[in-house]
Amino acid sequence: MLRSTTSIQPRQVALKLVLPVLTAGMLTGLAGLPASALAADAALAAADPQRVTAKQIKKCAKCHLADGVSDDPEVPHLAGQPATYLYKQLLDYAADRRDGGRMNKTARKLSDQQKADLSVLFASKPLPTQAGVSKLPAPALVTAADDNGCAGCHGEDGRGKNDKYDAPALAGMPMPYFTMAMESFRDGERQNDADGVMRKASKGISDADIESLAAYYLALGQREPMPY
Repeated sequence: MLRSTTSIQPRQVALKLVLPVLTAGMLTGLAGLPASALAADAALAAADPQRVTAKQIKKCAKCHLADGVSDDPEVPHLAGQPATYLYKQLLDYAADRRDGGRMNKTARKLSDQQKADLSVLFASKPLPTQAGVSKLPAPALVTAADDNGCAGCHGEDGRGKNDKYDAPALAGMPMPYFTMAMESFRDGERQNDADGVMRKASKGISDADIESLAAYYLALGQREPMPY
């Protein structure tokens, strides 16, 4: 998951994404953004989920299912993820900045606009909750002061924030996938985080802490653990 962070740089202004497209007024201030971020914002602004073909959905559905709600504990949910985050990951897969197996080949076959269309489509789909799931007390790593806790980037609701970094939604994420992602950042195997923010945040974190975070965020999204 890989070896450069030169894709979309940290945002100098917050781009608030309203689905399915961005209004012209929401693009104010883009002159200060790096060229790569400008191109990404332009693609997302022009995104139209109605252009997504049945063939493209079928391809995504092989792993993530058609509604973006995975039934595999090692595969992330796409539903409810910020479109900016999904788009960046597709760019990183296509450029081999993140190792995703078949995802790298799949992403290379998509144009940047097709990537944006798919990102907006899945971002518009809700991640459904499940009945009878009780939320857990937030671990100290979530609420650490000075924006150093998980909530500083991922939000108190765990739904992700589109400000300095395109932070993904963690709420409801399958525990095995969450654990693998955290371990890969901690161990330096995944390096497509802008400014190395996740590698810094996960440095020295214990396996027990990762498991605690995984359980917390799964419950925060009111999702049950999957058989594993």
